[in-house]
Amino acid sequence: MATDCLNDRLAMGSAIAGGAIAAALIEILFEKSALNLDESRTVLERALRNVSFHNRSDGAREAADIITKLMRGRFSARQETS
Repeated sequence: MATDCLNDRLAMGSAIAGGAIAAALIEILFEKSALNLDESRTVLERALRNVSFHNRSDGAREAADIITKLMRGRFSARQETS
């Protein structure tokens, strides 16, 4: 049905927007030194743990991959010190 398709698109859009906003907030707080690296990683680790509670849901694996990439990239524990 058209309504189901629209509902799916709205749900996906909400999920993407929420994730993008949360990631941007973590990045800004980190850049402003409101969160240090360990605190930023703790936020991501908690998010990853929360995603694991929904591991049978559609998109859970993709969500975990995105969080893991942030932890290995911008918020890597082995960041260079300036």
